[in-house]
Amino acid sequence: MKRRRAAVFAGRDVLKGLAILWVALFHAQLGFSGVGRWVQQVGYGGVDMLVFLSGMGLYASLERSPSLGGYMRRRAARLLPAYLPFCALWLAVMIPALGMGPLAAVQTAAGNMLMLGYLGGVPQMISWYVSLLAMTVLLAPFVHAALHAARKPAAAGLTMAALAFTLGLCWVGDERYMAISRLPVFVLGMTLGDERVGRRMSGAAVTGLSLAALAVGAGALWAAFSFFPSLLASHALYWHPFALIAPAMCLLLGIAFDKGRGQGPLSRALAFLGRASLEIFLFNVWMELAVKRFKLAQNPWHWALWTLGSVVAGCLYHALTVRCTRACRQRRNAA
Repeated sequence: MKRRRAAVFAGRDVLKGLAILWVALFHAQLGFSGVGRWVQQVGYGGVDMLVFLSGMGLYASLERSPSLGGYMRRRAARLLPAYLPFCALWLAVMIPALGMGPLAAVQTAAGNMLMLGYLGGVPQMISWYVSLLAMTVLLAPFVHAALHAARKPAAAGLTMAALAFTLGLCWVGDERYMAISRLPVFVLGMTLGDERVGRRMSGAAVTGLSLAALAVGAGALWAAFSFFPSLLASHALYWHPFALIAPAMCLLLGIAFDKGRGQGPLSRALAFLGRASLEIFLFNVWMELAVKRFKLAQNPWHWALWTLGSVVAGCLYHALTVRCTRACRQRRNAA
């Protein structure tokens, strides 16, 4: 298991790159049929992969330096330089475009700038994922402390995931359930970040368990689409199966990445997309909202161009943010 976990950590940026492309595919209306349509239809699962990988990454960050103040500074340094300028631009463009009144504009601005507005039901959020991201950052120290103190971290992690699932049931049928019901996947990601979990399991056992989880999750997803279509969104049957699918996919893809050593140009490109996944997501959800609301795409080719443009914009914005942040850090150190 140790090697499998290390493979996921080593290939985390590549996996995040694959996940964000899957999300972008989901948001586009490309007119696929057959298998392509199914792959696109469940592309929201890329969010669950990102949430799972985020859990693993936050556990590792807290394990290296458990200081709460240091952790919050590191998270702020990664998220806020990218998010706050984007948010200010989004608000400046979208509040007039959406024709909001003064009260709705204030609520929307505050909810988006603080990132938690989706949980409070503000009129218009950039994305529900922003509030989920803020929740996971705030919850991670508590989950890490519980796992770190537990003699059996796997049992502790599964218990916390079950509690998160049960707590989430309070919001069944509520739009906010879309974010809250992803917390079990995040807890599982943090749990798998603990090197004590599965220490005695062989690589073959991990692969077999991952394949079994993937099969069960895919079967549950097929059953949800086939027999309970009216409950897919309101009862989270769209994404609950990804509590099994996302960890299994990350482990199996991590193994594949480890076998191929991940040094080719494709792997490097995906790794860059993974590092830029937040910025790509922000531009992509903005693109989807604008294209649908203002009818900017009349055919799949238009959607393909808008989607590609959002990915390119996210990459450029990420590169600019990194460069500006690095320059500010160098000036501060020089002073």
